[in-house]
Parts: sequence; structure tokens; C-alpha cells
Amino acid sequence: MLVARGALLSLLLLAPASLCQAMDRNVILDDLLEHGISIGNRRVRLPAATLADRLTAQQQQQALSSITDDNHSLDVLLRKSVVAPFVLRITNEPNAGQGRPRRVDLWFVAHGDFDVLKDEDFFNQQVNAETQSKRGGSLSQGVMLSEDQLHARNIEIVPNERCLAISFELFDRVNVRATMQTRLSRGTESVLLAATLDPRFAHDAEFPNTWRSLKVNDAGRVVIGPAQPYVGAAWYCKATKLKQPQGAVLFEYHIVFDEPEGWFNGANLLRSKLPLIVQDGVRRFRRRFGTNSSQRPPTAAD
Repeated sequence: MLVARGALLSLLLLAPASLCQAMDRNVILDDLLEHGISIGNRRVRLPAATLADRLTAQQQQQALSSITDDNHSLDVLLRKSVVAPFVLRITNEPNAGQGRPRRVDLWFVAHGDFDVLKDEDFFNQQVNAETQSKRGGSLSQGVMLSEDQLHARNIEIVPNERCLAISFELFDRVNVRATMQTRLSRGTESVLLAATLDPRFAHDAEFPNTWRSLKVNDAGRVVIGPAQPYVGAAWYCKATKLKQPQGAVLFEYHIVFDEPEGWFNGANLLRSKLPLIVQDGVRRFRRRFGTNSSQRPPTAAD
């Protein structure tokens, strides 16, 4: 669900810089790892992050070996290049009755200044770039709800937790609107954002959890289907500063979501279309990350 276009590459940065604090326990992530989310008649859990914090350079490389294979050696994955490969794994989870659980895991390395990830201006650039994109899928809305908006819905404000409302199109076949409960954790060597679909917005008038089909009629016009409820999605993304090589950051994304039958009528579009979309998104993100890092003014730490 949340892998449309390069939109997910920006979601890591969607929490304002004002929320930057020392890394603390991420209760949303803990729940996703231990209990998962309900899809159909079963619960689907997310995997633990490939890189934990406070590893040595050798320990990091040992952990990264779990995502290497004959086509993705560690040296190639770590290469400082916009076109360096990434690792994408798409899994169809076991049948869940009426649910169609899907899991997507993505890893790639980008070279730049890790501290740029704490810059709200960089976040704004990512969102603007993705909302203007129309290839394969696009993020048309990505906003953190304000305290006033949450108070109007009698939702308690929790430190480091926010509600993220997104809207995007997937493969020009589906429009998805979803409001996620998110929690941000930031430390000296990693940034992590975990999110789960917020049921409090299931029937919200402004930010509902819904999907609509998109079909082109005989006149060539896009016909938008009626809103259908959407109930199953969760993800987390983590950026970890690598000890070696200098300036390298590992980005890893782990997503589980329900793919309703009405999305693609049983066609396996994820495997056929997602790799090229992710490739384009990863390359564009690497360019922006590297460019912004090189343009960052020197600080006292430099």
C-alpha cells in the first residue's frame, strides 16, 4: 500500500524536527513486532530491523550479510552511486480468509550527511517532489494533523506520537486514503518512524481510511469508484548511519498491508510493476540526499 512511487522514501522525514529527542522506546514498533496487525482472520507481524543500534563496523557488516546474495554483494550495495542496486523482497503471506496479506521489505544505501535527516527543510523538499510526481503512483497528500485537529476529534496528544494523513494513487488503479498513528524515535546513529493504520479515522469526514477503484471508461475518462473501507496496513522505516564506509546510511523499510481483491482483480501487479517504481524512487532520493548533504553549510562540529 505505502510503496506507491517514491512516497515511502519521504515518510521517514514526515515528523517535524521539533520532535527530535534521544532514542526512546517505540511502543508502536514493539507492538508491530510482537503482535502485528489483523488482516482477515490472522495477525501478521513485521520483522525486526536488520541493523540494531550501537553495533561495531564489523557487526554491521555481518548483519548486512543477511540481505546479500549472488546478485547483491555487500561491496556493490555499499557503492557510492545513484544507480547502486537495492534489495526488494515481496512476499505473499499465508491466506487469511477474506484478507490478502502482502509484505514488502526494501533495503538500500545512500551516501550523504546523516544530520540532513533532522532538517525540516529537507523533509519539505521530499514531500514537494513526491506530490508533483505522476509516474506509477503518486503521493498527493502527506500531512501531520495539528493539535487542534486532534482535539476536535477528542484524540489525546501523546509525546512523540502524531497522526499522519496520506492520499496516493497506486499503479493508476487505486486511490488510497489512510490516516496512520505514528511514533518517531531518533538517536545519534539512527532515525526510526513506525506507523499503523489508525481505526479512529475509519469513518472520519476529512481523513478517512478508504480506497477507491480508478477505471478508464470508453471515453477515456477516469471513473472513480465508491469509497470502500480500508483496515489493514502498518510499516516502519529506519535510517542507520554506517560506521563504514564514511557517509553511508542504510535505509530499510518493512511493510505489511491488506490488498483487497478489488484493487487489481487478482493480478500480481506488485511483482511486475513495483521493482521499476522503487528503482526510480531510490535513485531520485539518493540524488536529493547527496545534493542536500553537499550543500549543507558547515557547522561547529565540522
